[in-house]
Amino acid sequence: MKTITQLAKLSLLSISLFVASCSGDDSNPVTSNLPSSGSYITAKVDGNDFSSIIFGVTSASATRMETGAGTMITVLGADQSANSIVINLMGITATGTYTIDPNVDSVIAYTPVSGGVSYGTGECSGSTGTLTITAIDNSKIEGTFTFRGKDANTCPTSATKTVTEGSFRGVF
Repeated sequence: MKTITQLAKLSLLSISLFVASCSGDDSNPVTSNLPSSGSYITAKVDGNDFSSIIFGVTSASATRMETGAGTMITVLGADQSANSIVINLMGITATGTYTIDPNVDSVIAYTPVSGGVSYGTGECSGSTGTLTITAIDNSKIEGTFTFRGKDANTCPTSATKTVTEGSFRGVF
């Protein structure tokens, strides 16, 4: 009987510690555990968390290429369900805030793993985004973004995906 009482007390203590450790301060769980180095993308897609950081490891990559048309930067990240966000920047080489819509060569897109659809800013009227570059040099790019994307194959009837609270770093 004494063993059962001690076990019950230990269980109650464990549950109490677990509940106490859950704080009410979840102001932005998407960006609360960003890595100090390496590439990543985090955001909210239609209000749901997206993160290329999976169990402390990032599933993101970045490239920077010089082309005949200028500098092209790509940052790509996938979450644990294989949904992805890609940021393709053409000719952006300085910090600042940029509008990303069908009128520019840069594109931001979200591609869910199912459905063969990509919701981007590149083709459809009404798709637009804002990208703020906070750091950029020959070794990395970093910043924030938001966008509303549509499927380019069905522009007039396409559903939209709204991506908010985006944060990224690309290490080349």
